[in-house]
Amino acid sequence: MTTLDPLPSASNRLGPSALQGALQAHHRALLLDGRCPSCAELLGARSLFRLAPCPRCEAPIDPELAGVHLADAVKARGNRRLWFVSAAVGALHLVLGWIPFLGAIALLAAAAWIRVGILQPASAMLGVKRRALTRWTARTLMGVGVSLAVIVTQLLTLLPLIGLPLEAIISAGQVIFTAWAVSAYIHRQLRREAAGEPIAPGEWIALALALATLVGAAILLVLAFTFLIASLDWALEWLE
Repeated sequence: MTTLDPLPSASNRLGPSALQGALQAHHRALLLDGRCPSCAELLGARSLFRLAPCPRCEAPIDPELAGVHLADAVKARGNRRLWFVSAAVGALHLVLGWIPFLGAIALLAAAAWIRVGILQPASAMLGVKRRALTRWTARTLMGVGVSLAVIVTQLLTLLPLIGLPLEAIISAGQVIFTAWAVSAYIHRQLRREAAGEPIAPGEWIALALALATLVGAAILLVLAFTFLIASLDWALEWLE
């Protein structure tokens, strides 16, 4: 059986309490990455949230670090990343949003970051069914949010002077709100996983409704772009 010894000579430099604190911090960091504190093997939801021993080395999982405590730690880490990256993406959009259509690209890039930086790492800790439900629900809601934001912001480009500043501000706010909403939803699912709560039938119904809403938002997006292009053509003809 192989275990990790992250501090092989630490006992020669640190006292017992300091060494214990360093080991606990190391174990917590491994659990936050979904890995066994002893052998660094990837763990499933049964070990991370219901304290089942590691399937590889059979080491016990510390209840003070796993379960609900782990869900709260993931939430705290996600919040730190959330506000830093949301502020950065929002500032970027305040620059790109002044140029028509480039603002839409910034929104798509922000959605990609939310998926990679928040959704994927945290949802990987969930069980198979809850993971699939969580990812598809979050992705669908992100799609709805991005579609509606693109519709509003691109239509604002038709307003002289105030349209573009409003577009940039609304887009930055949408990025921050979407990142917060996805983060809050995932962390709620983590706590439900830790509590051993089953998936409610209403959660599947909510996913179906979200998918239907996404289809409607996509149709509105196509109509909005068609209207915008027609309006720009009309404006160019009028100027000529």
